[in-house]
Parts: sequence; C-alpha cells; structure tokens
Amino acid sequence: MGFSFGTVPPGVTSDPHRHDEIEAFVILSGSGKTRTDLGEVSVEAGDVILLDPFEAHVLENDGNENLNFVDVYWRDGEAALDVAARDAAPRGPIFVFSMPPTPNGDLHLGHISGPYLGADVYTRFLRMKGVEAYHLTGSDDYQSYVATRADADQSTPAKVARHYADEIRATFALLDCEVHSFLSTMRDDAYAEFQATCFRSLLSSTAVDLRESAALFDAVTGQYLYEPDVSGRCPDCGEPAGGNLCEECGSPNLCHDLGAARSRQSAEGPVVGSVRRAELALDRHYDNIDRHLRASGAPARIMDLFARLRQRGDFSVPITHPSDWGLPAEGIPGQVIWASPEMAFSFLYNIQTLARSQGRDWNAAIPSNDWQIVHFFGFDNSFSLALLCPALYAEVFSQWRPSIRYHVNEFYLLDGEKFSTSRGHAIWGKEVLNPKMVDVVRLHLGLTRPEGERTNFTLNALRRTEHDVFRGIWLNWLDALGQEIAQLFNGRVPDAGDWSPADRAFFARIETYRAAMERTYSDDGFSVRRAAAQACDFVRECVSYRQAQDYAAARRLYPARNRTSLALQTTAAAILAQTLAPLMPRFASTLARAIGGVSTETWPQSVQRLAPDTTFDLRPLLVFYA
Repeated sequence: MGFSFGTVPPGVTSDPHRHDEIEAFVILSGSGKTRTDLGEVSVEAGDVILLDPFEAHVLENDGNENLNFVDVYWRDGEAALDVAARDAAPRGPIFVFSMPPTPNGDLHLGHISGPYLGADVYTRFLRMKGVEAYHLTGSDDYQSYVATRADADQSTPAKVARHYADEIRATFALLDCEVHSFLSTMRDDAYAEFQATCFRSLLSSTAVDLRESAALFDAVTGQYLYEPDVSGRCPDCGEPAGGNLCEECGSPNLCHDLGAARSRQSAEGPVVGSVRRAELALDRHYDNIDRHLRASGAPARIMDLFARLRQRGDFSVPITHPSDWGLPAEGIPGQVIWASPEMAFSFLYNIQTLARSQGRDWNAAIPSNDWQIVHFFGFDNSFSLALLCPALYAEVFSQWRPSIRYHVNEFYLLDGEKFSTSRGHAIWGKEVLNPKMVDVVRLHLGLTRPEGERTNFTLNALRRTEHDVFRGIWLNWLDALGQEIAQLFNGRVPDAGDWSPADRAFFARIETYRAAMERTYSDDGFSVRRAAAQACDFVRECVSYRQAQDYAAARRLYPARNRTSLALQTTAAAILAQTLAPLMPRFASTLARAIGGVSTETWPQSVQRLAPDTTFDLRPLLVFYA
C-alpha cells in the first residue's frame, strides 16, 4: 500500500491514466469534477472516490482554489486479473467507423484487409454480445485524388466519385461486410450546409487564422500544389512522401518543406511562393491531444507520431486549399475545405444520418458524451484521425468530451510491394470474392492481416489456405464427422457415455478456445489475425482428437466411449460456428443451420454440450462448398 498528497490548481485537469492498482482519492479541500469510465461526478471536501483497477480517471479543478487530496493505492492481483478478463459495459451506442474510402477506384485486398474487415468483425461481435453497435463508412467524395482520377479518365470529379462509390458498395456486399450507414457525401443535400456551419465555427475560433504563408507552385503552370500534385522527401524521416503526408512515418508536411520536390504537372522543379489560407495552430492543442490519446488508450505507434510532432514546436496546418474540387471555404474565394477537417465532421454527420434509419434523435450538431466512437484505419491516416480530429472537435464542440478508440493496421503488401490503385498493382476484391470463396478470403486476410507489422499477400498463399486448410482440414473433418453421425445415429447427436481423461481434456479445451476467441474479438485484445489463427489451431486439435479415437475395434468394443467422442466433436463444431460468426459469417451460419438449435445471433457465454437427439446433418454445408 502507498499514499501521497496531491494538488490540482484552479483551471487544471490532471493527466488521464489507468493502472492495475486499486486507488482512492480523499478530497481534503476545494472542489471540482472527476471523470472515469463510468461518467462524471462533482467532488468536494470530504468526498472519497474509489477506483477499480484499469479504470481511467482524471481530476478537474473548475473552482477558484486548489483542489487538495490524499491518494491511497494498493495492489490486489486477483482483482486486477478479474477486471482485465471482463468487458467494460459501454455507456451508450458504439459507432464503429471504417476509414471512408476515396472513390477514385474500387476496393483492392490491401484496403479490405485493414479497416473494412476489421470493423466488420468487431461490429458483428459486439452485436452478438447484445451491444448497440453500428458500422459506418461512406465515400470521401471531395478528396483531391478524385479530381486527379477524373483528369486521367477525361471525366468529371462528380462522375468519378459517383461511379466508384457504387463500385465500392458492391464490393462491400460481395465481402459480406455489414454497413449500417454508408454516407455518400456528394449526394446528401444537407451535408454541405452542416460542413459550412462547422467551418464558420472554426473561422471564429482563436486557434484558426487567415494568414499568408509559404506554399508550393508548379514552375510552368503556376498551379498550386498539394496532396497528389506533388511528391518529394519527407522532412521528418527522409523517405519518399506525397504532398501533406508521409505514408512511411505518418508525419504531416506542408509541401514546400519536402526535399527534392517534384510536381505532377511538369518536369521542372516547383517553386516556393505564398498564399493566404485558413490555418489551424495545432500546437495550441498539444496538451488537449495528449490528454485525449492517454484517455483513449491509443496504440504506441500513434503516441510516437504525436511525440515526433510535438518536437517540431509551433506547427500550423492549412485547413483550406486553392482548388476547383471540394466544398467551398466560405469567405475565402477560390478555396475549398481540406478533406481532412471535412472528414472529422463527416463522422458526426454520418451518425445523424444513421439516426434517421434507426428512429433515434442523434444530432451531429450536439454530439453526446454517451457516444462511443471506434475508428479502424491504416496507419497513414493516424495524423488526421487521432491528432487533427480531436483538435477540431475541441474548437467547434467545446463542451463535448469525445470517447474514441483507435484500431490501426499497417500496409498490406502484394508480392512484396505496396498495393497501388494508380499503378494498377492490386488484386481487386471483385476478382476473388464470390459466395463460395468469400469466407476463405476473409480467413486468409485474417491470417495475414497487417497488425503491428507489414504482411504480404500472394495468390498462391490464398490458394493454399483454400485447398490445404479450409478444404483439406476443416471440411474433411466435418465431412468425416457428419458421415459417422449419419451412419451410426441417423443424423442425430448421441448422448455421451463413458468419459476418458482425453475426453475431459478435450471438453475443457473447447471452453478454453471459446474464451480465447471472446478475448480476441474484444476491444482491449482485438486481433483478427489472432482470431483466425486460433480457429485454425482449434480445428487441428479437433482433427487430432478424432484421429486418436479412430480405432475400429475399440469403437465396437467400447461404444460408450465412441458416443462421448462424437458428442464432443459435434459440440466443438457448434462452438466453431458460433465463434466464427464475426470472421466468417456465411460459413458460420451455414454450419449452424446444419446443427439444430445453434444460433450465430448471440455469443456463447460458455460451452454447453449439444442435447442428445439434436439434428446434425452437414450435407447442405458440404454440398455448398463442393
């Protein structure tokens, strides 16, 4: 046990944090507020706040005198393990956002493997657990990259955005990816006005100024250069980078600070000039961003990006750019709102759009502290989502304390190189997705998902997953099991008989697997790659268990043992169906329908052996995948 004295001066908020000890604050004098995972309460002298292990907490002094307190803390290992193992109940609805795709091309497997598969798996699991969760995304229609694609196709940005937004939605359908709200920003009449209102709020804030600052221009045409119009060397890491962002290290740039800059328009080196734009002094929000990242439990990769940004000191980022494509920046002729701040507010608007279909009263202009937001995205979008968005929200919605979690993936490579829409180096979703292959693709993308490191895709590896793993192990086991149940018990699950030590161990292993999958799908330990690997390992264990019982003479002489073995394998098949529902929904539902009474709508709280005489007819499953 330990204790200390603490003081929070007027107007100051302590750093948000969480730890494994139990902690108690005893307020000695002053007043303020404490915010925890359970909400916000006012505190004053004489109050005691008791905090569980891992419960995030801050003290805020909103009074005129020091908030003095005694901090008492002690470690209880059993309590810490109990809290770590259970899910925290959400305060309100959970809005799971996958990064809105840019409609300058269809979705390739590099896109699918990251945000879209991850968000779909995560949302499906939450809904199985009875949580009010929704998957939201859309098409980022006003991206500058849409205009670039339109130039290449000799089309218009609007036509390009409309065409590829429809193609993207079709690919989502082929992926069996459930999207509860798909916002096509260009097609929503009220969207532009909402963005204009948010932009007016930004212009009136103290952190945003209209200022003349350095910018980059094409030496021949004089065109203003940003994003896809320019490339060079990142001023932070020195690696090749595009305008405004380095995909390698995630750092933003201002284009004019790129090394060896090159314009897309001409072979001449671009020139540095100046332009008057709206700029956000991001350095004024460093403390706010720091508190937000700590409270969100942001991955170390994002924390590192922020630490590197802080080392720059003063940093202002333009939030408008001269362009013909985008939402007009009111009061700044010839300029449009940069797509990154637009995207920040589009998330809130998408929640309001979802509200209409759900009969709810969620209002984008009045975001609620009960909203839980979860973002799935590639690391190259970390600056916009995890650093810029919180600063923008603080400027426009000062009373809102957003609760946001971040799930980040790295680049997925194709034959050792980055997927590239512009270079055509890609395997498109529509090339490999069909009803019989969709779950094989989802399984393989899960097994190779770029979590914490870059991973590689090859068509040969996908074929091996299909033939060697899914068909060679999974379906062969289920086929043999189904045939034996049909021949010996007329397609009905037998009652267990005599239990050997191996049987008891296998029954315990089924529960171990179920609990491991639950932890892997849950927020703190979420990993599609680990879920896919655990499922493969479990099926291999089922096969090994079956092989260990596969002796004809012993089966004839000890039929009670054989009944137990088959009863346990049918239970394992049922648990496999339920635990694979988030990752492989079509396969899981087809398998579940073959087993009477098994549902993939709810998550199994524990392993329950299938009741004797339960229907077990796998022929429809095997015929479908024949």
